[in-house]
Amino acid sequence: MNKIILPAVLAALAITAAAPAFANEDKVFDHSSVYVTQDIAAQGFNVVNVEEWGEYVVATVVDAEGHSSFKYFDPDTLTLVR
Repeated sequence: MNKIILPAVLAALAITAAAPAFANEDKVFDHSSVYVTQDIAAQGFNVVNVEEWGEYVVATVVDAEGHSSFKYFDPDTLTLVR
């Protein structure tokens, strides 16, 4: 019986310790970075990362040839600025 209880207790402790890491969600202009990434990707971009940069959302995107570049988006509408 102890062989079953000990692994179960250890697994429960591991899950409890990891829970805050899953709850910590990055924000970009008060929006979930996951949402921003998905919204920009829906516009046809292969998005690797998003972050705030001044008054813009900056997305690191990869083109079909594998080259990375930065694209700048309006933080309210997420439309391409430049």
